[in-house]
Amino acid sequence: MKSSAIFFFACILLAVFTSRSETPFDFGRVSDEEIDLEYYRAKYPGEPAVIIADIADSKFTFNNSSRRFQYIFNREIRLIILDELGLGYGDFPIYYYQGPNGSEEIQRLRGHIYNREGNRVRRTRINQRAGYTNDAGNNIKEFIIPFPEVRPGSIIELRYQIASDFLFNMRSWRFQWEIPVEHSEYVVNLPSFFNYMARFKGFFELDVNEQQPTIETFRYTQQIQNYGQKIDGQTYNLTTPSTRFRWVTKDLPGMKEEPFTDNIYNYLGHIYFEMVSEEFPDMEPKHYTTTWQDVSKHMMDRDEFGKYLQDAAMASRHFVPPGTFNSEIEAIRWALNEISSNITWDEDAARYADKTPSEVVNRGFGNSAEINLMLVALLRNLNLQAYPVVTSTVDNGELFSESPTISQWDYVVVQVRIPGKEPILLDATVHHPIPGYLPQRAINGRGRLIDPQLNEWVNLESNINQELTKKYNLRLDEMGNLNGELNYQYEGFGAYNLMQELAKNNDEDILKSFARKTGAAISNFNIEKSDTLNPKITVNADIFIPDYAQSLGNELIIPALLFETLEDNPFTAPDRLYPITFPHTGTNRIIFEIELPENMKVSHLPDSKKSAWGRFSYEYIFEKENNKLILQATNQNTTRIVNASRYNSFRSFMERMINDNADNILLEVR
Repeated sequence: MKSSAIFFFACILLAVFTSRSETPFDFGRVSDEEIDLEYYRAKYPGEPAVIIADIADSKFTFNNSSRRFQYIFNREIRLIILDELGLGYGDFPIYYYQGPNGSEEIQRLRGHIYNREGNRVRRTRINQRAGYTNDAGNNIKEFIIPFPEVRPGSIIELRYQIASDFLFNMRSWRFQWEIPVEHSEYVVNLPSFFNYMARFKGFFELDVNEQQPTIETFRYTQQIQNYGQKIDGQTYNLTTPSTRFRWVTKDLPGMKEEPFTDNIYNYLGHIYFEMVSEEFPDMEPKHYTTTWQDVSKHMMDRDEFGKYLQDAAMASRHFVPPGTFNSEIEAIRWALNEISSNITWDEDAARYADKTPSEVVNRGFGNSAEINLMLVALLRNLNLQAYPVVTSTVDNGELFSESPTISQWDYVVVQVRIPGKEPILLDATVHHPIPGYLPQRAINGRGRLIDPQLNEWVNLESNINQELTKKYNLRLDEMGNLNGELNYQYEGFGAYNLMQELAKNNDEDILKSFARKTGAAISNFNIEKSDTLNPKITVNADIFIPDYAQSLGNELIIPALLFETLEDNPFTAPDRLYPITFPHTGTNRIIFEIELPENMKVSHLPDSKKSAWGRFSYEYIFEKENNKLILQATNQNTTRIVNASRYNSFRSFMERMINDNADNILLEVR
C-alpha cells in the first residue's frame, strides 16, 4: 500500500520551510491598515483590487449517511477593491459539482463587506439567500454571492465549506490571480489509501512547501454488491498513515491577459490533483489513471459514456439513411448533417452524457458528449470505423502533462477512419458541420481516442489553415471619393468558421465591420458558399466611400494600403511570460487596383518591402501601371505558437511590418 500521493512538479522552483506563519487576517474584524485604501493604491498602482489572503484546506472523512468517503474543503478569502474596475470582484463565485448521481454541498457560508464611513467602519453581513446559480458546463455550477454596496475601498471577506462525495474532483488551488495576492495557502491532509497525482503549473515559487507525516483513524463501513444492490458490509476502525501537505505563496503579482492568449488560466500559478487509485484493506485496488488503459476502461465502464455509446447504437437507428451511398465520405457527410440538424447543442461542453440516447433524440438537444457519441454510433451503424475522442476545450485549459487523466477532459469529438486515407475529425455540435474541421473551442493541442484496442493521441490542430484574399477594384475621383467593387474569398478553416457565423446571422452582417470602419455604402451584395471538404465562401459587393482621400491644396493623400493599413502593434508589453497563441495558421492577401482620373498623377509612391521572421513573413508591393495603382499586401504564418523566449524578437518583427505599411501615397491633381 502506498503511504503518500505521487507528485510531479513542473515550471516552478521549490523552497522548503518548516515554520508555521500566523493567519494573515482575523475573520470578522478588519484592522486600520487593511482598510487604508490609499496605502494599497500606493503599493499596487493601477491594480483594480488586491487579495489580502486566500486560505483553504482539504481533509477526508467518512460520511455515515451516504456510506461514502468524502472530502471537506474549507476556505477563507479577503480582498480589497481599489477602483471602479475592481467592482466585478463584488460578485464572488463558488464553484461546485452537480451531476446525475448527486451534488456537492455548500455549507457554513458566511461573509461580510466593510466600508469606511467617516471615522468608523461599517460591517454588513451578506445574505446567502441573495445568491444565484449559473451553469458553468460539464456538471459544474457557479453560485454567485453578490456583496451589497461595493465601492472603492470596500473590503470583502467570505468563509465557506464544501462537502463532496466526488473524490475525483478534489479541489485544485489557484495561488495566482489576475490581481496581486499577498498571501495564498493550501493545506491537504491525505490518507494513504487515496493516491493522487499532483501537478504544479505556472511561473512562481513556493514560499512554504511542507510535508508532515501524521496518523489518522477512520471508522467506515464497506459496501458490497448483493444481487445488484449495495448493502453494508464490514465496519472498520482503520488507523492509517497520512501526509499533511502545506503550500504557501506570498506577494504574487497579478498576471494580466495579453493579446493572443489562448486561456490565461493556463499560466496562473496553481496546483491540480488527479486521482490515480484507491487501495483499501481487504479489497482489490481500483486503478483510475495509473495507465491510459485504466482511463479507457473507466470511461467505457461508465453509464454516461460507454453504456451511452452502446445504447446509442439502437437510438441512432431513428435516423434512416436515404438508400445507399456512393462513397464513405458521402456517408460521413450525411451522418454528420443528420445529427447536427436533428440534435441542437445546448452550449454545454461535457465529457459525459446526462441523459439517455432516447431522451436526447426525443427532446432534440444535448451536450457535446451526447451529440458526438450519438454520431459515433450512427457512423458505426453505417459500417464505418468511428471512435470518440475526448478533449479539453480552450476555455477549460490545456493539459497539465501527457500523464493519464480523466478529469481534465470536458468535451468529445469524433474520429472516423477510411482505409488508406488520413483519419477525419468531426463535430456535430456546430450549425454547419464539415468533415475534417473542428470549432475553435475544441482546437487545443491533442485529444485522446477512447477505445479498448486503439487508445491513442489525436492531433486536434491538423486542419486549421485558412486562406483569405480581399480584392478591391476601385475608382478614385478628384473629390477623393472611392467607388467600385470588392471580392472576398475565404478558404479552408476561415470559410468553415464563417459558415458557423452565417448560420446564426444574416449574410450581410459579414461586411458590417467594414462599413463601420470605412463609412462605406454597400449595395448589390452577393455571397456564394461551397461546403465541400475544402470549404470556400465568396463575397461580392459594390461599395462607395465618400471623401476618403485627404485633400491638401492640389494634392490628395491616401494611406499606402488604404483602409487595410495596419496601424497598431498589438504586442506592447515590454516582456511576456507565456506564449503568443494565434487561432489558426494561414495566408492573408490584399489586392487593390485603383483607377485614377486622367488629370491625376502620382507624386509619391512608397517602395516595395518584404521581410521574414521564422515561420512568419510579409510583403508589400506598390506599383503604378498607366493610370492605375496596384497595391498588394501578403502576410503568412505557418505556426500558431510563438514561445515567450522569442517574444521581444517577434514584437520587433511586428513593429517593422507595421512601419513598412504606414507610408502614404501622394496624388497631384493638375
